Amino acid sequence: MLRKSEKNEKKRAIALAAIPLLAQSGLAKTSVESIALAANVAKGTVYLYFKTKEEIILEIWNYVMELLDENRSKRFKTCSSAAQKLVVYFDFSILEKYHSMDILLKLFAMNMSIILNFSHHGLIQNFKDERKNELYEIEKILREGVYSKEFKDINVELIAELFADSFKGTIINAIAIGKNIDEIRAELHPQRDYLISSIKS
Repeated sequence: MLRKSEKNEKKRAIALAAIPLLAQSGLAKTSVESIALAANVAKGTVYLYFKTKEEIILEIWNYVMELLDENRSKRFKTCSSAAQKLVVYFDFSILEKYHSMDILLKLFAMNMSIILNFSHHGLIQNFKDERKNELYEIEKILREGVYSKEFKDINVELIAELFADSFKGTIINAIAIGKNIDEIRAELHPQRDYLISSIKS
């Protein structure tokens, strides 16, 4: 019998094997058989870990968020200011070390499409939880900046929402009109820098 850690590794491996298939063919046209073949497992094994293909996207997105969180935690230790932490928080270049950003952007679009159609409770709840965690982390950085007098005496909750909405909104809009990762960065970085400069003391 597989230990829990081995089961988690198996589940993650199946999800990661599905990434290029989902990116190329989309959710509807990607079969469980093709995912099983790519992961080198039996079709029944895929169903053992995932009841639906949407759950595979959820597992992929959890993996992406874990990569980002791990990278942020490491880099935060080298930051000497709250402003630097905000720059790190909104930097997703670490993902390029492991995957094509064009592929991940396609999966992000797929993820958002499912959420906006309210067609999978697990993804919707995950999005809500992710949003709550995102605001919590940004607020923590902003409070640190206010406390150290690096930032003005701002409405932390409101500014955190502004940062989060600006970031996610720009990405969603850019994906919708077919921009590549370099074009997205060219939009995101000035917005991020402007928001940071507007709250500095």
